[in-house]
Amino acid sequence: MLPTYEVHTIRLGTIHADKSGTVYQYPKGTVLDVPVWAAAIEGAGRKILVDTGIRDAAKWSRIEPHTVTPDETVDAALAELGWRPQDVDVVINTHLHYDHAENNLAFPQAQFFVSRAEWEWASDPSSAQAWAYDIDWTNDDVTFMNYTFVGHDHFDVMPGLRIVETPGHTPGHQSVLVTTAEGLLCVTGDAACMMENLTIPTPPGTHIASGVALASLKKISDLSERVLMNHDPELKRYQSSGFPLTPDVPLS
Repeated sequence: MLPTYEVHTIRLGTIHADKSGTVYQYPKGTVLDVPVWAAAIEGAGRKILVDTGIRDAAKWSRIEPHTVTPDETVDAALAELGWRPQDVDVVINTHLHYDHAENNLAFPQAQFFVSRAEWEWASDPSSAQAWAYDIDWTNDDVTFMNYTFVGHDHFDVMPGLRIVETPGHTPGHQSVLVTTAEGLLCVTGDAACMMENLTIPTPPGTHIASGVALASLKKISDLSERVLMNHDPELKRYQSSGFPLTPDVPLS
């Protein structure tokens, strides 16, 4: 029997942005405080973090308003769970955009899991996405040796914790399937940002290929029972149960 894991949302920033940026073809004019969630996962004697959020709100506010309140810093948010950054054993980045990876360097003890396709794309992204990769993922403490580059689909980090390929938002995007007491939970990253991505269905506002993005939404629907979407405005801080049920995504 697979172990079950406890999952908590932690909020690591806010982006004041138009909803069309998260839901493709949504009419412009609906401006939201878009949360930046990470998933803090505990089980099998390990502490795991999916995505690491924003660190430098002022830098990104040149593009659109960003905030990181004192209780949304990575140290403070983890402390509410009784965690310290050095306690985190594993970090999984769904992708390497700044709002999902800017705090990577805070975890020198962790082993990171990033898709090889994402790492290669991040080193030379298209001009349309280049600005979102303007951060460092290595330094003297977090080196390439900290990173495992995932090269195939359905990669088991450990029993009950699986990485699946969900490209579309970026070429190397991945999501995480977690065995929980409420069923199989998918931490979607930006494969699905908000429920409309799954119910319409439609890709996230930023994507490299709509057909690929839609296929990833269908895959999430087929594989999971619940979803934790990393920009879902309906989630609550430190939520650990009652995550939204995964809608059925029809074949395109």
